[in-house]
Amino acid sequence: MPAVALCQAPPTLEEEGPIKDPPPPAIRHALVRRWIYEYHFTSSEKKLLEPSERDLQESASVLHLPDTGLIRLYPWMRRRRVISVEDLVDGRTPDFGSHACLFSFSKSKYGNALSGFVDPRLGWAELKLVDGRFFTGFTGESLGVLVALGNKPLEMITPDSDGVTGLTNITPPADFIEASILSRRNRAGFQMDRFNYGSSLPVAASMTYVLRSTSNKRADILVGFRVLRMGTDGSVTILWRKLKSYPKPDWKRFEE
Repeated sequence: MPAVALCQAPPTLEEEGPIKDPPPPAIRHALVRRWIYEYHFTSSEKKLLEPSERDLQESASVLHLPDTGLIRLYPWMRRRRVISVEDLVDGRTPDFGSHACLFSFSKSKYGNALSGFVDPRLGWAELKLVDGRFFTGFTGESLGVLVALGNKPLEMITPDSDGVTGLTNITPPADFIEASILSRRNRAGFQMDRFNYGSSLPVAASMTYVLRSTSNKRADILVGFRVLRMGTDGSVTILWRKLKSYPKPDWKRFEE
């Protein structure tokens, strides 16, 4: 099977997309560093992120395997200066909604894990929940593709499963120009062997997904995950399993 072009997540809300045409040389260096801090959830917020005992018991057969986990994501919300009464009762802070929507499977961690006056491209996550949709490939210098496989047990999914091979055959770009071309080309997604691939797919109960996330100089992974529960508060409980890790990609940046 020929190599498949890597798909980039479409811009979401306040983001303009991670891979864009190079800025003019005069302002390139001004974009390299900015202040970012790593968010630390409070004890009350950590409880909101914990899966239920029922979900833990039902997922036991998968969780005993290596590189697996059970998480809860909450829908993206812009950082607010004030919070609602409901948030106060739950113990949420104004920053909760902008971090609990992000998860990195390569780091087994919420948020983008950056702190200080740094290059924002050094941080990354592989999955984001926004308005009832999953997004991947949304952080700087990253590309990502999702595919929905239907109501299938996660433990039965392998890199050779139907629909997954469209992701395993992806070849990372060689340089920034190629990455930019692939990004623009694939934002609309593509179809192959009866499966639809894209960087954004709607959240569906009991649906099993697989994503391929390739972040320049950071990580390249294949992950399967299944939606176990969709809460009335917009949260989504996800059982995940890393299927394969690839060598770190290393394509040239526009300033190199």
